[in-house]
Amino acid sequence: MNCSLVLTIFLLTSCAVPQKIENKPPLSSTEQFVVEQLMTEEHLLQTDLQQQKDIFLSESVGLWLTYLGKKGDIGRFQEQVEVLEKYFIKNQFIIWRIDGQQASTVNAFIDDLRIIHALLEAGEQWEMPQYIRLAKKLGEPLVQQGMREGIFVDFVDIYSFEKANTITLSYIMPEALNKMVQYDILSEQQMQQQVNVLQNATPTSSGFYPKSYDVVTKKYAYDQELHMIDQLYTAFNKLQLGESTEMFTTWLLQLYERDGRIYGRYDAETNLPSVTFDSPAVYALATSYMLGLGNEEMAKRFFEQMNALKNNKETGYIDVKTSATHVFDNLMPLVTEREMDYANNDKGN
Repeated sequence: MNCSLVLTIFLLTSCAVPQKIENKPPLSSTEQFVVEQLMTEEHLLQTDLQQQKDIFLSESVGLWLTYLGKKGDIGRFQEQVEVLEKYFIKNQFIIWRIDGQQASTVNAFIDDLRIIHALLEAGEQWEMPQYIRLAKKLGEPLVQQGMREGIFVDFVDIYSFEKANTITLSYIMPEALNKMVQYDILSEQQMQQQVNVLQNATPTSSGFYPKSYDVVTKKYAYDQELHMIDQLYTAFNKLQLGESTEMFTTWLLQLYERDGRIYGRYDAETNLPSVTFDSPAVYALATSYMLGLGNEEMAKRFFEQMNALKNNKETGYIDVKTSATHVFDNLMPLVTEREMDYANNDKGN
């Protein structure tokens, strides 16, 4: 056989069968716990190890992709993209939940937005246009069917296209929306409509934010029981717009100084905790928020308080006696671990 023909066949074969990219080793015991304990053989992430071990969420996919992008782990990122495509994409939408063999028929806007953002970032970072193509494939139907009155809403039925009337404010992520504009998935005008909803959300005299906005009645709704995950996300999102969040910050730090911790939920009228637990995810978000403010001292305190919730420093966030855990309480800290690492590196530590 002609030597040049042999070379041509070899090159064509090499291009058709790409080399498998190796996964990077875990950077922390938290990541190792997620991979070894919460990930199935199919690379699906279990919600917990008990009652919800057969429940898999698009929220987990989005947070895991976000973390892997920050880590620079292209191997596991591609692995999770394959999970997304195989299990979660139905009728060009991302379903929010799989319960055993039962797939949901609605999406969750916040998870879609996070996944699309992670794909676009990864496409840029690794110069892999297939991730950008997938992001557009998922973003375009979301823009077409996931809005009411020009505003994204919490969910839409992926078959009937019936949809919610409300948008949860913590779901409006300016950084992700900006990235969608950059890739012509969303127009500047559409972007501004979403941002207006967030900008017009004013805090109460105490300092906390409304939970949601009804796009039909054009009214904001405030919770009687405040979920700190929502509150911190909303404050962080407003911070991204360059807005002052001073009232919220004062309220948050007053709660922390009074109780010595941040509880998961508070009564809106009394400002007293309505639950007895604090969570790694809350401290992770509080850390990210403080980093956004440039308050390195409080970021470090919240980060240390997050790490203190580990019963065993060699594993993830799990009760070693009862095996109680939640994937969200492990994935959020993972993302924050990378953010703290970046912050420390920027300071030359």
